[in-house]
Amino acid sequence: MSSREPVITEPDNPTVQPTAPERPKHGPRQMGHGPMAQNVAEKAISFGPSLRRLVGMLRPERLLFAVVVAMGIVAVLASVVGPKILGKATDVIFNGVVGRQFPAGMTKEQVIEMLRAAGQGQLADMLGGLNVVPGQGIDFDLLGRWLLLALGLYVAAALLGFLQNFLLNRAVQRTVYRMRDEVRAKLDRLPLRYFDAQPRGELLSRITNDMDNVSQTLQQTLGQLLNSLLTLVGVTIMMFTVSPLLAWLTLAIIPLAGVVSALIGKQAQKQFVGMWAATGELNSEVEEAYSGHALVKVFGRQREVSQVFDRTNQKLFDSAFRAQFISGIIMPVSFLIGNLNYVVIAVVGGLQVAGGRMPLGNVQAFIQYSRMFTQPITQIASMANLLQSGVASAERVFEVLDAAEMTPDADGTLPEGIKGHVEFCGVDFSYTPERPLIAGLDMAAQPGQTI
Repeated sequence: MSSREPVITEPDNPTVQPTAPERPKHGPRQMGHGPMAQNVAEKAISFGPSLRRLVGMLRPERLLFAVVVAMGIVAVLASVVGPKILGKATDVIFNGVVGRQFPAGMTKEQVIEMLRAAGQGQLADMLGGLNVVPGQGIDFDLLGRWLLLALGLYVAAALLGFLQNFLLNRAVQRTVYRMRDEVRAKLDRLPLRYFDAQPRGELLSRITNDMDNVSQTLQQTLGQLLNSLLTLVGVTIMMFTVSPLLAWLTLAIIPLAGVVSALIGKQAQKQFVGMWAATGELNSEVEEAYSGHALVKVFGRQREVSQVFDRTNQKLFDSAFRAQFISGIIMPVSFLIGNLNYVVIAVVGGLQVAGGRMPLGNVQAFIQYSRMFTQPITQIASMANLLQSGVASAERVFEVLDAAEMTPDADGTLPEGIKGHVEFCGVDFSYTPERPLIAGLDMAAQPGQTI
């Protein structure tokens, strides 16, 4: 109970007053109100430092991550080129359909002049932006080559994505394995007062529930986050090659989506901290009620224990509901912003085609790119709640790893001339001054006596 050993004295110095280590203000362990749960619930999560530390634990797998990133770049490159190829195929079909509407033997310029003379200037403008050969239908050989190329790109992207996920999951599981091993080793170095200062269920929750949540967060977010960021870069480049005007219209949604996600995520983050703290508190109450079931029945405390459980259960329900509800708003809001952008792209792109300033295949490709552009933003926004929950759990695990360790034992050398007479007189002990546990304890052990 004390960090100091009792003094072994000769009879001429019988009175010893050992001092007890300072304890937290909550006193000894109480069911369902461990200090660690209270501290986590009361303070705001250090999101940035905890996230950087969690990412730093992935450093031993940096070679594997380099391979994953390289494969991701190639996979994303194949994916973002696909819509451009499909746009070429669409142009082949559309040009063939339009070309058959005009008599063979005429040039495209002659057809345009004929349309203008007939008062169909808008149709003539559109025809000017197309690669049309009057009288010629769909070139199925060219169409087949474009489609086979697109199919090959998508198959290659799928295979690379499969290998990427396999390697990424392997790296994540190695990292989580090392984290668990560090926690296990840390528990062996913690002093007894650490275990006595908090409920057992709270500690178990940190090394089981929180650790599992960290593992799931890394698995579900790292791969998606990497692919989403690479896709954003690749799609942005392709959009500017297709139409700078439409590209700038698409990029205009980023500030709006970012502000909305930041505002919602900030509120959800607070609730996730409380949710995992309440989870640890509930685990503590269940563990202590189960292990002390006989004492609860002997002293007739079933009703009080049930009431405490109901309060904590309601607390967990409220915090979990608020966390999931608030974070769940991000996805539909992101979809709304993406759909608005889709409408703008379709309208402006249609006007561009009608004015002969853009072929139809480019509009089709750009609509696909706009979807591919908003999808990563939506995925990143939806991952915000997972990331906030995982970092909250990681911080709870880091608190165990950062706890003060017990001081090394002395060399064990005893003074000479010891007769084995140990005596305590008037010993007081308490974790906090307002909650005394031992008062005026007297004890004497004679040489050779076992107590």
